[in-house]
Amino acid sequence: MNPLAERIRSVRTRPRSHAVIADRRTSVGADGLVGAAEELRLALVAAAGRPQPLVAVSLPLSTDAVVALVAAILGDLSVCFVDPSASEEHRRSLLQALHPDVVLDRSGIRAVASSSSSSREPLEAGYVAMSSGSTGGGPKGVLSSWAGIDAFVPHGAAALDLDASSAWAEVSHLSYDLAMTNLLVALAAGSSLHLSGSLGDRLRPLGFCARVEATHLRLAPRFIDLAAAERVDGAPRSLRVWGSGGDRLSAADAQRVFDLGVPTVVNTYGTSETIGFASAARFEAGDDLPAVHGAVGIGRGAVGAWRTSMGSAGEMLAIESPHLPGGYLFGSPSGEFPRWDGPERVLTGDVGARRGEELFCLGRAGRRVKRSASFVDLDALDAEVKQAFGLATFTAATPEGALVSLVEGPEAHLDDLRRRLPTVLRPDSVPDVLVPVAQLPRTGNGKIDHAAAQALVSTAG
Repeated sequence: MNPLAERIRSVRTRPRSHAVIADRRTSVGADGLVGAAEELRLALVAAAGRPQPLVAVSLPLSTDAVVALVAAILGDLSVCFVDPSASEEHRRSLLQALHPDVVLDRSGIRAVASSSSSSREPLEAGYVAMSSGSTGGGPKGVLSSWAGIDAFVPHGAAALDLDASSAWAEVSHLSYDLAMTNLLVALAAGSSLHLSGSLGDRLRPLGFCARVEATHLRLAPRFIDLAAAERVDGAPRSLRVWGSGGDRLSAADAQRVFDLGVPTVVNTYGTSETIGFASAARFEAGDDLPAVHGAVGIGRGAVGAWRTSMGSAGEMLAIESPHLPGGYLFGSPSGEFPRWDGPERVLTGDVGARRGEELFCLGRAGRRVKRSASFVDLDALDAEVKQAFGLATFTAATPEGALVSLVEGPEAHLDDLRRRLPTVLRPDSVPDVLVPVAQLPRTGNGKIDHAAAQALVSTAG
């Protein structure tokens, strides 16, 4: 039995009123969780015809999904979660890349007849995080072993102040790496779990927390506005943790969370490719929030055996640990980030800074920036504007995280462009500032001179 299974068995066999409850309808008590997981494990192994199958779970956020997770941990199985609400094309591409031995979905358990899966050597037991394919080369998987996760979870729980008296509220599907991190840490800490796949609860997370009397919640940056509009009579009094994951967290965003009545913000930093998070900074309401280019710190770069440091180039953040996964399961990102830089080091592709002993994440390097847990391809953004409006633009992110677009042509175009941009761009990719320029700087072959345009953006920003 792997050490994480032993940890789960230890904390989940203690008497509690409930271990997992979903949507106020279905619950699994602490004594029933392990039993249900063992029963499911036997069924998965029997269907796969091998003792350690790779299981794809395509269930909504529910008690059944958590039972499947615990079954994989207790049975030393490899497991990957696929969001059933995603498009059929997206789900198919993930499963084709994954080649699971067995699939568990709302219709039940079915074996997958595949020459690729039948001839494959069994994977090391653990959790497979699947990328969406946005980094190029199609979807890719990274396997974090249960032993490696076991080395992380007590330190992650300490950083988030989670224990057996805590109650974690989760509204994101387990295919999302931070939701998985949260639930693994909470499960291992003995905390109770409150799950809701309801769109209403996703849009009103503070109300959900108040209703279930949760102590812990992750509120993504893009949901701060929604939380502020809930008009809940104060945040739940015991709510004490908000974590940002690998996003750039601004001091303004942190203050807005405090203004909601949340007394504590924990800004965590890490990637799904490195298990959990590798740095964490804790801020209390009323604290002075030191910032670099508007971003608050991510801590001193240590969570257990995980270390966050500045890369050799002096700007990019790197994560080091003896427990890191071995790399991508299905192909290489061909120079994209995250990039393994040796057996115990990953370059994240995020720009960082150091002030004294504190580290800061300033956002994504290059022409892809991360905003509110999603990536914006700036070249694609400019191409969409060109196609929709016939205007040449150059968009870049400032160190403070704002998107600034240089717009070639007379200033008279800007008012109309401001009104119409939200009709063709995602809300998180609409530029914050539009700057008219008579002509974009160009190289001798007529292409936009990125260095010169970036300098203009820096001045305008």
